[in-house]
Amino acid sequence: MTTATNNFTITGNISQPLQIRETNNGKKYMFVSIAVNSGIKDKVDFISFIVWDKLAENVAKYCNKGDGISAHGFISITKKDGNDTIQLTAESVSFLHKAAKKEEAPKPVEPEKDTFEPVTNNDPFVGL
Repeated sequence: MTTATNNFTITGNISQPLQIRETNNGKKYMFVSIAVNSGIKDKVDFISFIVWDKLAENVAKYCNKGDGISAHGFISITKKDGNDTIQLTAESVSFLHKAAKKEEAPKPVEPEKDTFEPVTNNDPFVGL
């Protein structure tokens, strides 16, 4: 007999700016969309999940678009108008890496002035 679980673990880069929202009851939540390599050459899947309360606040505080994260949580399936709706709810999020910052073009460097002093016959090391 096989036991099925409704857990998910997903790793990718945040693909949308993060925005905390509140329910009518004041409960904080946030949808996070991440880009995940699909395993097929040059194909990326975009997958969204929801985080709640303090976890949502921490993700918003420490993460930005492009950052790498890993999320673990559970899957909920609800029926509405005869259609199944799947929702991923993260119970934990690990912060993996920050997105690479785009660097400004380097400013041209002026060459240093030549401070070379020629060797003269008065140099005690000439001729050794």
